Amino acid sequence: MQGGDQAGSRDPRDPREPVDPRADASFHGHLFDGDASAASAEGVGFVRERFQSREIAQVLSHYDLGVIREIREYRRGSRRAAKLKISADAGNFLLKRRALGRSLERDRERAAAGHAVQQRAAAGGVPVAGLVPLRSGGTLLQFGDRLYELHAWVQGERYERHAEQARSGGTGLARMHAAFARLQLLEELPQGGFTDIDGVRHALDLGAQRAIERTPAEGQQRLAASLDALRAHVDRVEAKLAVKGLTLQPSAICHGDFHPGNTLWSGDHLVAVIDFDSVRYEAIAAEVANAMLQFSVRHRKGEDPLRWPIGLVSENLRGFAAGYAGESAAPTRVMAPFIPWLMLSAIVAEAASPIARDGDFAGIPAEPFLCATVQMMDWIAERTRAISATLEV
Repeated sequence: MQGGDQAGSRDPRDPREPVDPRADASFHGHLFDGDASAASAEGVGFVRERFQSREIAQVLSHYDLGVIREIREYRRGSRRAAKLKISADAGNFLLKRRALGRSLERDRERAAAGHAVQQRAAAGGVPVAGLVPLRSGGTLLQFGDRLYELHAWVQGERYERHAEQARSGGTGLARMHAAFARLQLLEELPQGGFTDIDGVRHALDLGAQRAIERTPAEGQQRLAASLDALRAHVDRVEAKLAVKGLTLQPSAICHGDFHPGNTLWSGDHLVAVIDFDSVRYEAIAAEVANAMLQFSVRHRKGEDPLRWPIGLVSENLRGFAAGYAGESAAPTRVMAPFIPWLMLSAIVAEAASPIARDGDFAGIPAEPFLCATVQMMDWIAERTRAISATLEV
């Protein structure tokens, strides 16, 4: 696989604006959809954005690339963001037209902040797909009412779920957090994520409504049982995080979407972290919890979620934790008690938001999918102490 942005990237949550997952996803659905379905997590009927020929020529004229030798559509990642692979005298590049948000001004502010964060990551030794400057300077192009960015092309492979890869992923995230700590505050960045239990519960309520509407009569009783179990998990997560003092944990700049699909590899070596579209202020424990979950979840194949393996790969979980702890500037034992509970919050959010928007999960009916979600949460809830212990070093 070659570099670019990966499936499911979406605009982050903005506390100053109301969010409805049916229109604008607050969370990122990567935990379940890697191989579960050929359909995109953005909806079966969603039409992929594409460039127009004249638009391509006008946009590329703002860059100093020399002779353009080949232009090919790049059909990976968010369907809302059109992408092209460009081969030119100056090398290979990925041209991206950013997805439309609520307003051009806010889109521009967020994009500029994301570029600043990516550049800081690169300066801190984190491998990234570098941003290519415009002839006029800067890295963000506004052409008409759309925003564009050009990235250096990175050759890399998919995450193969090796324990050493998981360790490298943890090391990369810790180095990225250290680099971000040296950034001045960026008011343009949104706040929120899996620590926002009210937001998670809101997404679940909307998802439940859509699931009930779309589930046949014979599945309603099973669906009701799954929804009751999910709500009970959310209530317990909220209580545990409150008792453990999550509100006292400071927020910091986070990547916002650090998962295997946003990494590129050469063997066990991390060659690039990509897609900085979702950078935000969040408790670092939330980003670490979600990343540990994503890098250690068991491989899921097929379209029947009730046949998916349940649980996490312990070697990958320990590997990621060791990699992060080995590079973290702060002692990870402080965040350790929050990790399993934030994992559970992430699972609910990532399951509920696509269903709230589409009525299903990438074409998979909501009822069996939510049943599988409960099974995963039950597995983690039974092992919270062991999961926390991986970071108590």
